Amino acid sequence: MIDLLLRNARLQDGSGLIDLAVDKGVFIDRGVNLDYPARGEVDLQGRLLVPGFVEPHAHLDIALMNSWVQPGRQEAFRFMSDLNEAIERRRKAFTQQDIERRAGAALELASRHGVTHLRAQCHLDTEIGLKHLEALLRVKERYAGCVTVQIVAFPQQGFWRNPGTLDLYREAFRMGADVIGCASNLDFDDAGEVGFRHHIDTAFELAMEFDVDLDAHADLGIPQSVSLEELEIVHIAHKTIETGYQGRVTAGHVCGLSSATPDVAKQAIELIREAGISVISQPDLYRLGREDTHNVRRGLTRVKELLAAGVNVTYASNNVRDALRPMGNFDPLEEALIVSYGAHMDTIDEFNTLLKMGTYHGAQALGLRDYGLEPGCHADMVVLDAASPSAAIVGQVEKNHVFKAGRLMASSWVHSQLYNGSQLEEIQKS
Repeated sequence: MIDLLLRNARLQDGSGLIDLAVDKGVFIDRGVNLDYPARGEVDLQGRLLVPGFVEPHAHLDIALMNSWVQPGRQEAFRFMSDLNEAIERRRKAFTQQDIERRAGAALELASRHGVTHLRAQCHLDTEIGLKHLEALLRVKERYAGCVTVQIVAFPQQGFWRNPGTLDLYREAFRMGADVIGCASNLDFDDAGEVGFRHHIDTAFELAMEFDVDLDAHADLGIPQSVSLEELEIVHIAHKTIETGYQGRVTAGHVCGLSSATPDVAKQAIELIREAGISVISQPDLYRLGREDTHNVRRGLTRVKELLAAGVNVTYASNNVRDALRPMGNFDPLEEALIVSYGAHMDTIDEFNTLLKMGTYHGAQALGLRDYGLEPGCHADMVVLDAASPSAAIVGQVEKNHVFKAGRLMASSWVHSQLYNGSQLEEIQKS
Protein backbone atom coordinates (compact mmCIF):
# COMPACT_ATOMS: atom_id res chain seq x y z
CA MET A 1 0.00 0.00 0.00
CA ILE A 2 1.36 3.41 -0.99
CA ASP A 3 1.04 6.62 1.02
CA LEU A 4 -0.93 8.87 -1.34
CA LEU A 5 -2.78 8.79 -4.65
CA LEU A 6 -3.76 12.01 -6.40
CA ARG A 7 -6.45 11.67 -9.06
CA ASN A 8 -7.46 13.92 -11.95
CA ALA A 9 -4.62 16.41 -11.67
CA ARG A 10 -4.14 19.00 -14.39
CA LEU A 11 -0.50 19.72 -15.22
CA GLN A 12 0.92 22.89 -16.71
CA ASP A 13 1.96 21.17 -19.94
CA GLY A 14 -1.66 21.17 -21.11
CA SER A 15 -1.98 17.39 -21.31
CA GLY A 16 -5.08 15.60 -20.10
CA LEU A 17 -5.92 14.79 -16.50
CA ILE A 18 -3.63 12.26 -14.86
CA ASP A 19 -3.10 10.48 -11.56
CA LEU A 20 0.09 10.62 -9.49
CA ALA A 21 1.25 8.06 -6.94
CA VAL A 22 3.39 9.01 -3.94
CA ASP A 23 5.22 6.76 -1.50
CA LYS A 24 7.89 7.46 1.09
CA GLY A 25 8.03 11.11 0.11
CA VAL A 26 8.63 10.71 -3.64
CA PHE A 27 6.56 10.30 -6.79
CA ILE A 28 6.64 6.66 -7.89
CA ASP A 29 4.27 6.72 -10.87
CA ARG A 30 2.01 8.92 -12.99
CA GLY A 31 -0.57 8.07 -15.60
CA VAL A 32 -4.26 7.59 -16.32
CA ASN A 33 -6.42 5.51 -13.96
CA LEU A 34 -3.55 4.33 -11.73
CA ASP A 35 -4.51 1.32 -9.66
CA TYR A 36 -2.71 1.52 -6.32
CA PRO A 37 -4.16 0.82 -2.87
CA ALA A 38 -3.35 3.99 -0.91
CA ARG A 39 -3.61 5.21 2.65
CA GLY A 40 -4.82 8.55 1.34
CA GLU A 41 -6.53 9.52 -1.90
CA VAL A 42 -7.48 12.99 -3.16
CA ASP A 43 -9.53 13.79 -6.26
CA LEU A 44 -8.22 17.12 -7.57
CA GLN A 45 -11.14 17.43 -10.01
CA GLY A 46 -9.06 19.03 -12.75
CA ARG A 47 -7.25 21.55 -10.56
CA LEU A 48 -3.75 22.66 -11.49
CA LEU A 49 -0.91 20.77 -9.81
CA VAL A 50 2.57 22.36 -9.76
CA PRO A 51 5.79 21.52 -7.91
CA GLY A 52 6.32 23.35 -4.64
CA PHE A 53 7.09 27.03 -5.08
CA VAL A 54 10.70 28.14 -4.66
CA GLU A 55 11.48 31.40 -2.86
CA PRO A 56 15.06 32.10 -4.03
CA HIS A 57 15.84 35.34 -2.18
CA ALA A 58 14.29 36.43 1.12
CA HIS A 59 15.74 38.40 4.02
CA LEU A 60 14.29 35.99 6.55
CA ASP A 61 16.09 37.33 9.62
CA ILE A 62 14.52 40.79 9.33
CA ALA A 63 11.13 39.70 7.93
CA LEU A 64 7.93 40.74 9.71
CA MET A 65 9.77 43.36 11.77
CA ASN A 66 6.84 45.73 11.20
CA SER A 67 3.66 45.23 13.18
CA TRP A 68 1.63 42.25 11.97
CA VAL A 69 -1.74 43.82 12.74
CA GLN A 70 -0.73 47.13 11.15
CA PRO A 71 1.94 46.13 8.60
CA GLY A 72 2.78 49.67 7.44
CA ARG A 73 5.12 51.90 9.38
CA GLN A 74 5.04 55.26 11.12
CA GLU A 75 7.98 56.73 9.20
CA ALA A 76 7.46 58.20 5.74
CA PHE A 77 10.61 57.65 3.67
CA ARG A 78 11.52 59.24 0.39
CA PHE A 79 15.18 58.36 -0.04
CA MET A 80 16.63 54.87 -0.28
CA SER A 81 19.33 55.93 2.18
CA ASP A 82 16.56 56.48 4.75
CA LEU A 83 15.36 52.91 4.26
CA ASN A 84 18.87 51.53 4.73
CA GLU A 85 19.40 53.64 7.84
CA ALA A 86 16.15 52.32 9.33
CA ILE A 87 17.36 48.75 8.84
CA GLU A 88 20.75 49.52 10.43
CA ARG A 89 19.10 51.21 13.41
CA ARG A 90 16.48 48.58 14.10
CA ARG A 91 18.31 45.33 13.38
CA LYS A 92 20.94 45.95 16.07
CA ALA A 93 18.23 45.72 18.72
CA PHE A 94 17.02 42.26 17.65
CA THR A 95 17.40 39.43 20.12
CA GLN A 96 18.01 35.86 18.98
CA GLN A 97 14.60 34.89 20.37
CA ASP A 98 12.93 37.65 18.36
CA ILE A 99 14.66 36.56 15.14
CA GLU A 100 13.62 32.94 15.69
CA ARG A 101 10.03 33.96 16.40
CA ARG A 102 9.65 36.12 13.30
CA ALA A 103 11.56 33.77 10.98
CA GLY A 104 9.43 30.84 12.16
CA ALA A 105 6.24 32.80 11.50
CA ALA A 106 7.58 33.76 8.07
CA LEU A 107 8.24 30.14 7.15
CA GLU A 108 4.73 29.16 8.25
CA LEU A 109 3.33 31.95 6.09
CA ALA A 110 5.48 30.89 3.14
CA SER A 111 4.47 27.25 3.56
CA ARG A 112 0.79 28.16 3.59
CA HIS A 113 1.34 29.87 0.24
CA GLY A 114 2.96 26.77 -1.24
CA VAL A 115 6.67 27.49 -0.74
CA THR A 116 8.64 24.30 -0.15
CA HIS A 117 12.19 25.66 -0.66
CA LEU A 118 13.54 29.03 0.46
CA ARG A 119 16.95 30.69 0.27
CA ALA A 120 17.36 33.00 3.27
CA GLN A 121 19.71 35.96 3.38
CA CYS A 122 21.28 36.24 6.84
CA HIS A 123 23.01 39.38 8.14
CA LEU A 124 26.56 38.86 9.35
CA ASP A 125 28.95 41.56 10.49
CA THR A 126 31.30 42.27 13.37
CA GLU A 127 28.73 44.44 15.21
CA ILE A 128 26.09 41.71 15.57
CA GLY A 129 28.41 38.72 15.15
CA LEU A 130 26.77 35.37 14.48
CA LYS A 131 23.50 36.06 16.32
CA HIS A 132 21.34 36.05 13.19
CA LEU A 133 23.00 32.90 11.86
CA GLU A 134 22.55 31.03 15.13
CA ALA A 135 18.86 31.94 15.11
CA LEU A 136 18.29 30.91 11.49
CA LEU A 137 20.13 27.62 11.93
CA ARG A 138 17.73 26.76 14.75
CA VAL A 139 14.72 27.78 12.65
CA LYS A 140 16.03 25.85 9.64
CA GLU A 141 16.23 22.69 11.73
CA ARG A 142 12.87 23.22 13.42
CA TYR A 143 10.99 23.69 10.14
CA ALA A 144 12.95 21.21 8.01
CA GLY A 145 9.83 19.10 7.44
CA CYS A 146 7.90 22.14 6.26
CA VAL A 147 10.29 24.25 4.14
CA THR A 148 13.83 23.37 3.06
CA VAL A 149 16.03 26.38 3.82
CA GLN A 150 19.39 27.43 2.41
CA ILE A 151 21.17 30.14 4.44
CA VAL A 152 23.18 32.85 2.69
CA ALA A 153 25.92 34.58 4.68
CA PHE A 154 25.02 38.15 3.70
CA PRO A 155 27.63 40.94 4.07
CA GLN A 156 25.45 43.71 5.51
CA GLN A 157 28.58 45.77 6.19
CA GLY A 158 30.70 44.41 3.39
CA PHE A 159 33.90 42.38 3.72
CA TRP A 160 36.42 45.19 4.23
CA ARG A 161 34.76 47.81 6.44
CA ASN A 162 35.71 46.19 9.75
CA PRO A 163 38.73 44.10 10.80
CA GLY A 164 37.96 40.45 11.43
CA THR A 165 35.02 40.24 9.01
CA LEU A 166 36.55 37.51 6.81
CA ASP A 167 37.31 35.36 9.87
CA LEU A 168 33.68 35.79 10.91
CA TYR A 169 32.57 34.44 7.54
CA ARG A 170 34.88 31.47 7.80
CA GLU A 171 33.35 30.66 11.18
CA ALA A 172 29.87 31.00 9.67
CA PHE A 173 30.59 28.27 7.12
CA ARG A 174 32.05 26.03 9.79
CA MET A 175 28.77 26.49 11.69
CA GLY A 176 26.59 25.56 8.73
CA ALA A 177 25.94 28.50 6.41
CA ASP A 178 25.19 27.22 2.90
CA VAL A 179 25.90 30.03 0.42
CA ILE A 180 28.14 33.11 0.31
CA GLY A 181 26.45 36.45 -0.24
CA CYS A 182 27.73 39.48 -2.11
CA ALA A 183 26.68 43.15 -1.99
CA SER A 184 29.38 45.53 -3.12
CA ASN A 185 27.25 48.66 -2.55
CA LEU A 186 27.57 48.05 1.21
CA ASP A 187 31.36 47.83 1.28
CA PHE A 188 34.08 50.40 1.94
CA ASP A 189 37.45 50.50 3.66
CA ASP A 190 39.40 53.05 5.71
CA ALA A 191 39.84 55.14 2.58
CA GLY A 192 36.08 55.28 2.16
CA GLU A 193 35.79 53.07 -0.88
CA VAL A 194 36.05 49.46 -1.99
CA GLY A 195 35.70 49.00 -5.72
CA PHE A 196 32.94 46.58 -6.63
CA ARG A 197 35.46 44.32 -8.37
CA HIS A 198 37.45 43.85 -5.16
CA HIS A 199 34.30 42.99 -3.20
CA ILE A 200 33.08 40.55 -5.84
CA ASP A 201 36.52 38.91 -6.10
CA THR A 202 36.52 38.41 -2.32
CA ALA A 203 33.11 36.74 -2.48
CA PHE A 204 34.36 34.34 -5.15
CA GLU A 205 37.44 33.54 -3.08
CA LEU A 206 35.28 32.63 -0.09
CA ALA A 207 32.93 30.60 -2.29
CA MET A 208 35.82 28.55 -3.66
CA GLU A 209 37.48 28.19 -0.25
CA PHE A 210 34.36 26.49 1.14
CA ASP A 211 33.05 25.05 -2.15
CA VAL A 212 29.70 26.83 -1.83
CA ASP A 213 27.48 28.65 -4.31
CA LEU A 214 27.51 32.44 -4.62
CA ASP A 215 24.42 34.65 -4.33
CA ALA A 216 25.03 38.27 -5.38
CA HIS A 217 23.12 41.49 -4.94
CA ALA A 218 24.08 43.14 -8.24
CA ASP A 219 23.50 46.56 -9.78
CA LEU A 220 20.87 47.57 -7.26
CA GLY A 221 21.29 51.22 -8.23
CA ILE A 222 19.76 52.57 -11.42
CA PRO A 223 21.91 55.39 -12.84
CA GLN A 224 20.60 57.38 -15.79
CA SER A 225 23.02 55.53 -18.06
CA VAL A 226 25.71 52.90 -17.65
CA SER A 227 28.54 51.45 -19.71
CA LEU A 228 29.33 47.76 -20.02
CA GLU A 229 32.36 48.09 -17.72
CA GLU A 230 30.31 49.82 -15.02
CA LEU A 231 27.87 46.93 -14.63
CA GLU A 232 28.63 44.70 -11.65
CA ILE A 233 26.89 41.79 -13.35
CA VAL A 234 29.44 41.93 -16.18
CA HIS A 235 32.34 41.50 -13.75
CA ILE A 236 30.42 38.72 -11.99
CA ALA A 237 29.93 36.97 -15.33
CA HIS A 238 33.61 37.27 -16.26
CA LYS A 239 34.63 36.01 -12.80
CA THR A 240 32.17 33.11 -13.01
CA ILE A 241 33.70 31.94 -16.29
CA GLU A 242 37.25 32.51 -15.06
CA THR A 243 36.71 30.39 -11.92
CA GLY A 244 34.62 27.69 -13.58
CA TYR A 245 31.61 28.57 -11.43
CA GLN A 246 29.05 28.34 -14.23
CA GLY A 247 25.69 27.21 -12.86
CA ARG A 248 26.63 28.08 -9.27
CA VAL A 249 25.97 31.83 -9.25
CA THR A 250 22.73 33.73 -8.82
CA ALA A 251 22.35 37.48 -9.15
CA GLY A 252 19.46 39.36 -7.60
CA HIS A 253 18.10 42.76 -8.60
CA VAL A 254 20.33 43.53 -11.67
CA CYS A 255 18.32 46.75 -12.00
CA GLY A 256 21.21 48.70 -13.53
CA LEU A 257 20.75 46.63 -16.66
CA SER A 258 17.65 48.68 -17.42
CA SER A 259 19.77 51.86 -17.52
CA ALA A 260 22.00 50.49 -20.27
CA THR A 261 21.43 51.22 -23.93
CA PRO A 262 20.00 48.29 -25.91
CA ASP A 263 23.43 47.50 -27.37
CA VAL A 264 25.17 47.45 -23.97
CA ALA A 265 22.31 45.45 -22.44
CA LYS A 266 22.53 42.89 -25.25
CA GLN A 267 26.26 42.40 -24.64
CA ALA A 268 25.75 42.07 -20.89
CA ILE A 269 22.90 39.58 -21.28
CA GLU A 270 25.00 37.42 -23.59
CA LEU A 271 27.74 37.32 -20.93
CA ILE A 272 25.17 36.38 -18.27
CA ARG A 273 23.93 33.55 -20.47
CA GLU A 274 27.45 32.33 -21.23
CA ALA A 275 28.29 32.32 -17.50
CA GLY A 276 25.16 30.33 -16.63
CA ILE A 277 24.08 32.90 -14.05
CA SER A 278 20.50 32.77 -12.77
CA VAL A 279 18.90 36.20 -12.44
CA ILE A 280 16.35 36.91 -9.71
CA SER A 281 13.87 39.71 -10.38
CA GLN A 282 12.77 41.35 -7.14
CA PRO A 283 10.05 43.89 -6.26
CA ASP A 284 12.39 46.86 -6.58
CA LEU A 285 9.64 48.93 -8.21
CA TYR A 286 8.71 49.87 -4.64
CA ARG A 287 12.17 50.82 -3.44
CA LEU A 288 13.97 52.35 -6.42
CA GLY A 289 13.32 55.51 -8.38
CA ARG A 290 11.73 57.16 -5.34
CA GLU A 291 14.14 60.10 -5.53
CA ASP A 292 13.31 60.86 -9.18
CA THR A 293 11.18 63.94 -9.80
CA HIS A 294 10.49 63.22 -13.49
CA ASN A 295 11.05 60.38 -15.94
CA VAL A 296 10.83 58.13 -12.88
CA ARG A 297 12.83 54.97 -13.35
CA ARG A 298 11.09 51.65 -12.74
CA GLY A 299 13.63 49.67 -10.71
CA LEU A 300 13.26 46.46 -12.70
CA THR A 301 15.70 44.29 -14.59
CA ARG A 302 15.18 43.37 -18.25
CA VAL A 303 13.10 40.27 -17.53
CA LYS A 304 11.80 39.59 -21.04
CA GLU A 305 15.12 40.22 -22.78
CA LEU A 306 16.91 37.90 -20.35
CA LEU A 307 14.33 35.17 -20.88
CA ALA A 308 14.49 35.57 -24.64
CA ALA A 309 18.27 35.12 -24.54
CA GLY A 310 17.95 31.83 -22.66
CA VAL A 311 18.94 33.10 -19.21
CA ASN A 312 17.33 31.33 -16.25
CA VAL A 313 15.15 34.03 -14.65
CA THR A 314 13.12 33.65 -11.48
CA TYR A 315 11.55 36.08 -8.98
CA ALA A 316 11.57 36.56 -5.22
CA SER A 317 9.88 38.36 -2.34
CA ASN A 318 13.17 39.84 -1.08
CA ASN A 319 11.82 41.96 1.80
CA VAL A 320 8.54 41.16 3.53
CA ARG A 321 6.99 43.57 6.03
CA ASP A 322 10.27 45.10 7.12
CA ALA A 323 11.86 48.54 6.91
CA LEU A 324 12.73 48.08 3.22
CA ARG A 325 9.28 46.91 2.08
CA PRO A 326 6.25 47.07 4.38
CA MET A 327 4.24 44.82 2.04
CA GLY A 328 4.50 41.19 0.98
CA ASN A 329 3.16 37.81 2.08
CA PHE A 330 5.82 35.28 0.99
CA ASP A 331 3.32 34.42 -1.73
CA PRO A 332 4.86 33.49 -5.12
CA LEU A 333 1.54 33.98 -6.91
CA GLU A 334 1.44 37.54 -5.62
CA GLU A 335 5.04 38.18 -6.70
CA ALA A 336 4.25 36.68 -10.13
CA LEU A 337 1.45 39.23 -10.54
CA ILE A 338 3.85 42.05 -9.62
CA VAL A 339 6.31 40.84 -12.27
CA SER A 340 3.53 40.54 -14.85
CA TYR A 341 2.67 44.20 -14.32
CA GLY A 342 6.25 45.43 -14.19
CA ALA A 343 7.63 43.39 -17.08
CA HIS A 344 4.52 43.70 -19.27
CA MET A 345 3.96 39.93 -19.32
CA ASP A 346 0.31 39.31 -20.08
CA THR A 347 -0.10 36.68 -22.77
CA ILE A 348 -1.09 33.07 -22.11
CA ASP A 349 2.46 31.92 -22.89
CA GLU A 350 3.93 34.59 -20.62
CA PHE A 351 1.72 33.58 -17.71
CA ASN A 352 2.88 30.00 -18.28
CA THR A 353 6.46 31.27 -18.10
CA LEU A 354 5.74 33.26 -14.93
CA LEU A 355 4.49 30.13 -13.16
CA LYS A 356 7.58 28.21 -14.26
CA MET A 357 9.75 31.08 -13.02
CA GLY A 358 8.32 30.56 -9.52
CA THR A 359 8.87 26.79 -9.64
CA TYR A 360 11.30 25.19 -12.09
CA HIS A 361 13.42 28.31 -12.68
CA GLY A 362 13.73 28.90 -8.95
CA ALA A 363 14.73 25.27 -8.44
CA GLN A 364 17.46 25.63 -11.05
CA ALA A 365 18.75 28.80 -9.38
CA LEU A 366 19.04 26.99 -6.04
CA GLY A 367 20.59 23.88 -7.58
CA LEU A 368 17.78 21.62 -6.38
CA ARG A 369 17.92 17.98 -7.35
CA ASP A 370 15.00 15.59 -7.86
CA TYR A 371 12.63 18.53 -8.23
CA GLY A 372 9.44 18.28 -10.26
CA LEU A 373 6.48 15.98 -10.79
CA GLU A 374 8.26 13.05 -12.45
CA PRO A 375 8.74 9.63 -10.83
CA GLY A 376 11.75 9.80 -8.53
CA CYS A 377 11.23 13.48 -7.68
CA HIS A 378 10.48 14.65 -4.15
CA ALA A 379 6.72 14.93 -3.66
CA ASP A 380 6.73 18.69 -2.94
CA MET A 381 3.66 20.14 -4.66
CA VAL A 382 0.85 22.67 -4.60
CA VAL A 383 -2.74 22.27 -5.79
CA LEU A 384 -4.03 25.58 -7.20
CA ASP A 385 -7.75 26.32 -7.43
CA ALA A 386 -7.51 27.03 -11.16
CA ALA A 387 -7.27 25.20 -14.46
CA SER A 388 -4.45 27.29 -15.97
CA PRO A 389 -1.46 29.43 -14.97
CA SER A 390 -3.11 32.63 -16.23
CA ALA A 391 -6.25 31.93 -14.15
CA ALA A 392 -4.09 31.17 -11.10
CA ILE A 393 -2.00 34.36 -11.33
CA VAL A 394 -4.67 36.81 -12.43
CA GLY A 395 -7.20 35.39 -9.97
CA GLN A 396 -4.69 35.03 -7.11
CA VAL A 397 -6.41 31.76 -6.35
CA GLU A 398 -6.42 29.61 -3.26
CA LYS A 399 -3.72 27.00 -2.69
CA ASN A 400 -6.10 24.11 -2.04
CA HIS A 401 -3.42 21.74 -0.81
CA VAL A 402 0.29 22.08 -0.03
CA PHE A 403 2.42 18.95 0.29
CA LYS A 404 6.02 18.58 1.45
CA ALA A 405 7.56 15.15 0.79
CA GLY A 406 4.03 13.81 0.36
CA ARG A 407 2.85 15.14 3.72
CA LEU A 408 -0.04 17.60 3.88
CA MET A 409 1.23 20.94 5.16
CA ALA A 410 -1.93 22.97 4.63
CA SER A 411 -5.22 23.03 2.80
CA SER A 412 -7.96 25.56 2.18
CA TRP A 413 -10.19 23.58 4.53
CA VAL A 414 -7.79 22.56 7.28
CA HIS A 415 -4.56 24.34 8.14
CA SER A 416 -2.39 21.51 9.40
CA GLN A 417 -0.82 22.52 12.71
CA LEU A 418 2.48 20.68 12.45
CA TYR A 419 4.04 22.30 15.47
CA ASN A 420 2.75 22.92 18.94
CA GLY A 421 2.05 26.61 19.48
CA SER A 422 1.99 28.06 16.00
CA GLN A 423 4.56 30.85 15.59
CA LEU A 424 2.19 32.49 13.13
CA GLU A 425 -0.61 32.61 15.67
CA GLU A 426 1.72 34.04 18.30
CA ILE A 427 2.92 36.90 16.12
CA GLN A 428 -0.63 37.70 15.00
CA LYS A 429 -1.54 38.23 18.67
CA SER A 430 1.49 40.41 19.42
